[in-house]
Amino acid sequence: MNVYLIGFYNPKALGLRYLERALQSAGHEVRILFFKSFNSMNPKAADERELALLRQDIQAFKPGMIGLSVMASLYLETVDAVSAMLREAFTVPIVWGGVYPTMFPEECLKRCDYVLRGEGEEAVVELVSALASGGAVNGIANLAYRQGEETVINPLRPLERDLDRFGLPDIGGDNKALIENSALTPGDPQLSSYSYETGAGRGCPYACSYCCSVNLNRLHRGLGPVVRFRDPDMVIEELLLAKRRMKKLLFIHFWDEIFSDDPEWVRRFAARYKKEIKLPFEIWGHPLKTNRDTVMTLRKAGLYKVVMGIQSGSPAIRKDVFHRPESQEDILAAARTLKECGVPHIIYDLMLRHPFETEETIRETFAFCLSMPRGFSLQMHGLNFLPGTDIVGMAVERGLVPPDEMASLTSAGMEDQYSRHWKRDNQNPVINFWYHLIYLTQFGLYRRKTVRLSRDPLSAENRRKAERAVRRAASLEKMRNLIHKLRTAWRGFWR
Repeated sequence: MNVYLIGFYNPKALGLRYLERALQSAGHEVRILFFKSFNSMNPKAADERELALLRQDIQAFKPGMIGLSVMASLYLETVDAVSAMLREAFTVPIVWGGVYPTMFPEECLKRCDYVLRGEGEEAVVELVSALASGGAVNGIANLAYRQGEETVINPLRPLERDLDRFGLPDIGGDNKALIENSALTPGDPQLSSYSYETGAGRGCPYACSYCCSVNLNRLHRGLGPVVRFRDPDMVIEELLLAKRRMKKLLFIHFWDEIFSDDPEWVRRFAARYKKEIKLPFEIWGHPLKTNRDTVMTLRKAGLYKVVMGIQSGSPAIRKDVFHRPESQEDILAAARTLKECGVPHIIYDLMLRHPFETEETIRETFAFCLSMPRGFSLQMHGLNFLPGTDIVGMAVERGLVPPDEMASLTSAGMEDQYSRHWKRDNQNPVINFWYHLIYLTQFGLYRRKTVRLSRDPLSAENRRKAERAVRRAASLEKMRNLIHKLRTAWRGFWR
């Protein structure tokens, strides 16, 4: 069968490439269409020209099934527009898969014929084989579908312990194309990229209230270990393939929720990476998974950038609202480790501008940032209430967000949601003042100034001084980010 797969706002779409590998191994023809590129600062929904190009491309391929990768609710308006076009133009089965359909199969089945829940490599092959042969689908684990007026949700299959069974995601090939800016560009867009994105494993051991990982873990409870890692040799083989096919490759980005801290795994990975890959790479870290020996081993292998979630400098916000277990001391110890190991680019993620905050908790975040070892960058953003996450119910139950307003927040269009995510200001000038001071703590030049200004947050003159300092510091931030990019490119170029 010809299978047409659509990925949204991610031209690298690792998950689709694994599905492609599984389907091709089973003898099916696959075409992947990457529908629009990712742009969190200025996202745009699909326009009529882009939908028409997609329809024409599908008509030329003549698929027997069309699959949509729906990883997040942030771009549902475009997914809905595509699904509506597919229903009008084609009679073949439409399948949704990804995190959002896994959590909300009944809702998604209003817009498609089948939903694949959880990991899809085996389930998609079974579904396509059944559709091609006219066989029954009632025994396919991970599948949800309608039977008359009834919604049938089959059980989830055990999680695959041996991720290496899935092989390597494909890179390149003439079976791929990108639709962006009302134009279709043939070929794999990843081939022209300077960075390659992959994962060394799957799953997250933590239960943050704002993230869907805890919901996925609950769904798979009793079905095997959630956190699993590929063999280091398989990861290296994938990266060698990327080096051969991506002529501009300068940098590797690992998308693991938390990169492995297993000493033996790290030792094996680092030994081959340093010898055979020799490119700077980035990981996501966690305060409770930051071990000095591990970080130093990775640093010597090429670790250039670590992004670590702190989210708040207030212990109460972290523990009682965000459900994060680390203490202030844990975070400071991890920060010292990253600094002492010489990681060139250290970024701490802060989640601010949400209804659980008070002036006191924001002041705590400011004071905590001042206590962190110097030489870090801050990634400051707001809180998106993602459907189904624990924090949604918490906000409603505590009376912080009315139910009707929460429904509007979780279903808003992407431009509105991303606007809230990067929102810079608050209606309260004092709260804005503390946000400005937090931002300035990442710049050694402004640290003493923030301490002086913080002594009188009610002073209108102090607030004006903070605003002016932020405008000047923003130019420093752009320069600093440019320097990091140039240094990364230089290291990658002279690998």
